Amino acid sequence: MITRLRPSAPPPLPGMLARQMGIAVRAYGRRAGLLRPAHTVRALKAVDQRLDALMDACRYYGPACLDEVACVEAQAQTRPEEIAGAAFVRIALAERYEPDASVRLEGIARLLATQPVSVRDALWFYAAPTTCGDLLASEDAHLLACGVELAGRLALPEHIAGVHAAAVRGADPDACLLACARMGQVPPRAEEQWKAVLQGQDLARQITALQALGTMGGHRLQPELRHYIDRLTAADGPTERSHPVGWAAAADAALALWAAREPETALGAVLQGLRVPNDTALRVAALAGRIEGLLPVLDFIERQDRPVEPGERDLLRLVFGQVPGELTNTQGTAGERQRALRALACQVFAANGCTGLEPAHITRWTDAALKDRLWALDAIRIRSGGPITQTHRLAPAFDVGHALRSWLYVEHAAVTHRPFPLSHEDLAARQMAAVETVQLMDSLQADPPAP
Repeated sequence: MITRLRPSAPPPLPGMLARQMGIAVRAYGRRAGLLRPAHTVRALKAVDQRLDALMDACRYYGPACLDEVACVEAQAQTRPEEIAGAAFVRIALAERYEPDASVRLEGIARLLATQPVSVRDALWFYAAPTTCGDLLASEDAHLLACGVELAGRLALPEHIAGVHAAAVRGADPDACLLACARMGQVPPRAEEQWKAVLQGQDLARQITALQALGTMGGHRLQPELRHYIDRLTAADGPTERSHPVGWAAAADAALALWAAREPETALGAVLQGLRVPNDTALRVAALAGRIEGLLPVLDFIERQDRPVEPGERDLLRLVFGQVPGELTNTQGTAGERQRALRALACQVFAANGCTGLEPAHITRWTDAALKDRLWALDAIRIRSGGPITQTHRLAPAFDVGHALRSWLYVEHAAVTHRPFPLSHEDLAARQMAAVETVQLMDSLQADPPAP
């Protein structure tokens, strides 16, 4: 009888684990900067791949990697810019390789007070299957709140009972409702609570309610939303000065919902001077894709003696499908930018029925004569250079900034009347896989197989 010998594990590669951990720590440190509106999910993917690479490399070492991460944490104490990344790596590896759930919870509790975002992200991206349930069962208020948020971020309906129980035990009711919305299972009186919040004065609670409504999809509380926007944007309402962060965030969340549900009405209000942040107004015009909203933006861009800014670039990318290099070149001239912009617009307009239009025909974008020549565009919304269709609503998502991409997610939920809990801050690979799956399903429904 021949006995098969099990091959011994290969010896550790000197320095490889420490090097991979260092790369992941620095990558996570860069991730927050790459979540600014100027960047896309493709840029986010570059750093997320470093995080996944560490998790893959640690398969070679197994639980031994937990010893090395202690050294990384110690080194981070002398490098403040790496503390957040070290906390992320510690929690992520513990979730994968620490078998004792109580030890994992102890580590989460220790770091949650000082590095809440790092802990949240590590759990969101790499949590062990039982961690969310353990957090929801915890008697510690901070761990319980972490469990509620994690349940919503993971969007797994199996945690719905735990979230309901957490609400009974004193967890924040707004956070619990948001988690339920992300799981697609809100309690019967949720809309009454959201209605009361929108009628109140607390911007932080209102932002949470708007996020829940955007995730749920459909046209829930539409009259209340319109009334809320009237109050939020009124001349005597809150301002960026009175609420430096809350007002802009609330206005953006509210307009995302309105533009997703009633794009033409929202655009009309913006064109009439609705008091919203400039980038929010640009996103309304981009999502609407109507010629009456595009012409003033094109005129504004052309009169600026500078390359296009991120919000303007996103509008061009979403509507026209591309952004000529001349418009982003910091060394270019105003004449080069004008010619490139007019050539791009005329190309797209001609492809959509405005035949014979050439850049030489344009004097100013706001001229009435030009609007008359573009009559064929009155009946369509333009996206990616053509009339918008269900099969390519999300097609530009990978190439626009995070803020506009989050609006596309809200629009998808509103149009389909189905929950869509995808977050623009999630791992890039998960976002891209989700969008590609939606596009595939939409294309299959649009083109059924021949009998």
